[in-house]
Amino acid sequence: MTYKKIFTSKNIIFTFLVILLLILLPKITNILMMFFAAYVLACALNPYVTQLMKRMNRTMASTVVLLSSLLALVALFIPIIFVAFREIKTFMISLPHKISDAATYILTSEFYGHKLTDLVDIENILGNTSSFAQGLFNHSWTFTMGLVQVIVIFIAITMIVYYILLDKTYLKNKFIEFFPPDMKNKASDILTTISSRVGSYVRAQLLSMTAVGVMVMLILFILRVEYATLLGLISGILDIIPILGPSIALAVILLVAYPLGLTKLILVIAGFLLVQQISNYIVRPVLFGKMMALHPLMIFLALFLAQQFLGFWGVILSPAIASTVCVLIDELYLTPMNLKVNDEK
Repeated sequence: MTYKKIFTSKNIIFTFLVILLLILLPKITNILMMFFAAYVLACALNPYVTQLMKRMNRTMASTVVLLSSLLALVALFIPIIFVAFREIKTFMISLPHKISDAATYILTSEFYGHKLTDLVDIENILGNTSSFAQGLFNHSWTFTMGLVQVIVIFIAITMIVYYILLDKTYLKNKFIEFFPPDMKNKASDILTTISSRVGSYVRAQLLSMTAVGVMVMLILFILRVEYATLLGLISGILDIIPILGPSIALAVILLVAYPLGLTKLILVIAGFLLVQQISNYIVRPVLFGKMMALHPLMIFLALFLAQQFLGFWGVILSPAIASTVCVLIDELYLTPMNLKVNDEK
């Protein structure tokens, strides 16, 4: 009788689906992370939808909140782009000259009485002109295709966020159906806690990026580096990508600032590194710790693990992933265990 209860058609199908999911999981990680990113954004926007539902139905409230968020995003960047438009224009015009001047400076500078061309075979590194041009074309094509892919992903995430907001109750009920009757209330509470925690991630991330952008801009203004507003904007946006993003931002800043001399370059590097230290050890831990109830060490651990196993998406969403895992461990293991210990006492 026991075997008949275990080996039912429903259990066999469910086991088969779980095994199939585990096999496909490595191949669909990016898709799952995209849906998780949409879920995080939906959690951040859901409180506003709930507020609007006092005046209108959920469909209208979801539409208004999502459109308002997109308009707010555009409205946020328009003044910055308007202020930095002149900088962007002159920067793009002067960029080839700056690269050429930087290359000339490096090639003509002497190191202990020797020029770089005497120490390194530049022609052998670059190859002939045609192959270099072909490589440049291939990189340009790759960049264009990557840009198109980013646009498609942005549109897809926007649509997923809309449907998560629209059908929040339906999706939550369907999720809870996977649990036995005695665990449905617990599952509902856990899902609510996770939604609240990961929703705070978006607000913490935006504040962190803003803080970095403003601090970099102020330092560059003080040091009288050109395009300070634009470079601060670039630094703030790239801060969403740990390690790699700040490295790219610093490289762009140095490309602009190198004509100011070695002393100014050292001050620029020192100021940029100071901003990163303030961001990494004060701003981000405080923001993510308070808004998501995470210890700074947990944030660092999540960052390294997510980068190792989940790549780009994992790096960006590591605090939200850490918050989700911590809630599950706390609610499913630590809290019941401690309650049991207290009852025994």
